[in-house]
Amino acid sequence: MDIAYAQGAQPGGGASSFIVQLFPLAIIMVIFYFLLIRPQQKQRKETQDMLNNLKEGDRIITRGGLMGMVDKVEQDRGTLRIEVGNGVKLRVRRDYVDQVVKN
Repeated sequence: MDIAYAQGAQPGGGASSFIVQLFPLAIIMVIFYFLLIRPQQKQRKETQDMLNNLKEGDRIITRGGLMGMVDKVEQDRGTLRIEVGNGVKLRVRRDYVDQVVKN
């Protein structure tokens, strides 16, 4: 008499193998966070602090390459009036400031 036995599940292959398979993905996500996301958040915070601390007399460079000195900070409009030379004054949006030049 021939008896056929059904093949059962492999022992120890349930939830533990699923966790083992997800472990490399979790490591990649952690590395991705520390190499890309966190530095961008830090840079964004530093830029926002720099823009919030602009005051009259600061020498700045805009994203377009204009160099000038902040003549007036217009808080309600979100703009700056900068003097670029010989009495020429321009109004620029605050978020177009690229850097503050140290004297």
